[in-house]
Amino acid sequence: MKRLLAFLLLAAVIGLTLPGTASARLPYQTTYFDKNQSVWIKIQELYKPKAAYGGMFGEPVDLTVGSDDKVYVADKGNDAIYVLDNDGNLIKTIGDEEGPGSLSSPEGVFVTPEGQIYVADSGNQRIAVFAADGTFAREYKKPETDLLATEHFVPIKLVVDRRGVMYIDMNSSYQGLVRISPEGEFMGYFGANKAPQSLLNWLKKLILNKQQLAKEDANLPRPIANVSIDDDGFIYTSTGGDFGKAAIRKLNAGGIDGFKGRDFQHSQGIVDVAIDSNGFMYNVDQDFGRVNIFDRTGDVLFAFGFTDVGTQQKGVFGFPTSVGIDSKNNIWVADSGTKTVHKFYRTEFGNDVMNALTLYYDGKYEESKPYWEHVYSRNELFNGTYEGLGKVYLEEQNNDKALDFMKEAFDTKGYSQAFWEIRLDWLQNNFLGLIGGLVALYLLLRYIPRGVRKLTQRRPVPEKLNRPLAELRNFFYVMFHPYEGFYRLKEARVSPWIMALLLVSVLIMKIMTVYWTGFLFHPVLLQFIDIYRELELFVLPWVTWIIANYLVCSIKDGEGKFREVIQGSTYALAPYLVFSVPILILSNVLSLDEKVLIGSLTSLMYLWMAVMFFVMTQVIHNFEFVETIKNSLITVFTIATIWLFGFIIFGLSYNLYDFIYQLYKEVSLYR
Repeated sequence: MKRLLAFLLLAAVIGLTLPGTASARLPYQTTYFDKNQSVWIKIQELYKPKAAYGGMFGEPVDLTVGSDDKVYVADKGNDAIYVLDNDGNLIKTIGDEEGPGSLSSPEGVFVTPEGQIYVADSGNQRIAVFAADGTFAREYKKPETDLLATEHFVPIKLVVDRRGVMYIDMNSSYQGLVRISPEGEFMGYFGANKAPQSLLNWLKKLILNKQQLAKEDANLPRPIANVSIDDDGFIYTSTGGDFGKAAIRKLNAGGIDGFKGRDFQHSQGIVDVAIDSNGFMYNVDQDFGRVNIFDRTGDVLFAFGFTDVGTQQKGVFGFPTSVGIDSKNNIWVADSGTKTVHKFYRTEFGNDVMNALTLYYDGKYEESKPYWEHVYSRNELFNGTYEGLGKVYLEEQNNDKALDFMKEAFDTKGYSQAFWEIRLDWLQNNFLGLIGGLVALYLLLRYIPRGVRKLTQRRPVPEKLNRPLAELRNFFYVMFHPYEGFYRLKEARVSPWIMALLLVSVLIMKIMTVYWTGFLFHPVLLQFIDIYRELELFVLPWVTWIIANYLVCSIKDGEGKFREVIQGSTYALAPYLVFSVPILILSNVLSLDEKVLIGSLTSLMYLWMAVMFFVMTQVIHNFEFVETIKNSLITVFTIATIWLFGFIIFGLSYNLYDFIYQLYKEVSLYR
């Protein structure tokens, strides 16, 4: 027994000393934004960390990648510009120890295609220019102009266009970029952000006089955080705040924003943007701590990366400050928090995805097909693949397959195009049959009622069914003659089973619209439909209306009884039952180009229902017209109050239940 115990103890000690299982999993996820469903979805890595280069940097605050793929890093802490080769090896350091070539807290760097190095030498309040070999060439001080007389010339970022014109971002300047010619002359401000407008500011301008407005804080535009330039000469500005609104602007020579001030996701804390040769944008955002990839129009595609202020791991940021991309599609990120420069390389999956997207956006759908197929073989859950292949099949006129792929991608626009082609083919092959069917349907709708009337004249309906049939006919009569129909209901006592039948019919129609509405007008997967939730959102407002209407109108001396309010509110649902049938049919035969018809019918249905509820309130409670308007508005307010109290009571009840449940678990655990 002692030997057995000794053996087990020895085995346990050996097991504890063995190394654990190694894991190559990244400490963050790569996600894809599905714009058709407006959700972020996990995806395999497009980029992986290659290396983190450090040991030489004091505070890297900016970087740019030259046309030769060398990486130029502005180090504010060491008063130097470091030049790295594409493998991260230090080639040289720019910035003399003393003399005109010495730098002081440089915050920006830009390299021209010819290799000239422009430095935003913030501490020396100048732009310093160095030759390709690193020797000092010249400097640009504050230009002589009255427009800059009161401004501090503290450049922090800059770019240079093909003409040699400098676009300089000044420290905390709200007037935009400063343009300086190659000769050092001031050429004006460029690309200032718009001042944020608010209702409060508008009211101040409307109410306050000039003296009072002068004492108010000026409503100034937000300062630009960074500036970039692409191969076509467009100027990109990065501006944080305002939840990503106009975070990235693409300015032409006239300063017009090609993105029109649109919102950018994950750009509240944007510090920089880089543009690759295909027009894709890569931004780094300090608030989200991620690198985000946008398409040419500004729609976000992917996000990756992670921020940890205490990180010691490559690929994890401490305080990212700048981003660049080289000709090999490697992403470089300057990180002043960890005093490193991170390099990320594109994976095979990433190459296939980005190549497919490039060809897709260029309209080369057939050429993008093999890339999409490679992506599809690696990830069947990536909806971008279905959208891309769907477009390919659409171009190949394989409309049935395109329809299936567009549906998988929830791309209603592409689905509509494929559906339109399929419908056109069907109409061309079945036009005469369709006309014959419509004529037959018209004849049936016209002559069946006549036949029913003649049949009832010959064989009268049993007397016990006269009342139920009259109550059912009145359901549709009320829809077209609301005042007279509701007067009939005022003193009538509708059979409970008729009321139940009408309500069940409405609920069945609601279920049919949820499950059978065409995909174009209800783009959801049927297995994900929560029918109980759908019915709750449909029934609860109706029930709340009945309660609120009866309570309010009773206080306002209304004559309606609770039973009459229930009856009237049930019969007021007639437009929903009538209009839902053609809307349901049309949703399965129309494309998005004809959606105005469904939209018009839906609006007419809800407007008709609103009129029905209004007339019901007026007739059942015997109100005047103006009095009905007032009481209807009070009823709507009461409904909102009931819902508010309902949410409060539900929240408190849930908290009480959770407290009791947690207490029970604690007692059970330590019993």
